[in-house]
Amino acid sequence: MHLTPRELDKVLTYTVADIALRRKAKGIKLNHPESVAVLSAYVLDGAREGRSVEDVMSGARSVLTNDDVMPGVADLIPMIQIEAVFTDGSRLVTLHQPIQ
Repeated sequence: MHLTPRELDKVLTYTVADIALRRKAKGIKLNHPESVAVLSAYVLDGAREGRSVEDVMSGARSVLTNDDVMPGVADLIPMIQIEAVFTDGSRLVTLHQPIQ
């Protein structure tokens, strides 16, 4: 199987997000890379499902809370930008303060 660098990035993002969500389900607090992966996967999935950019951005704010992440992780992620392909084309989605 030959994957482009962008496809490899998505595979890595989804793999880390899957591991992180399993840890979250066990009550284990997420670290920085796991938190970024979960939020990124949420945006990529929302785009793939045909949701609007605005809907994905507003929904992403409820994906993780301060209780889900290790102390200080929310402060390390003031903003995330994810490029996702929506039904109307590729868009750069910016999440400000994604962990509440």
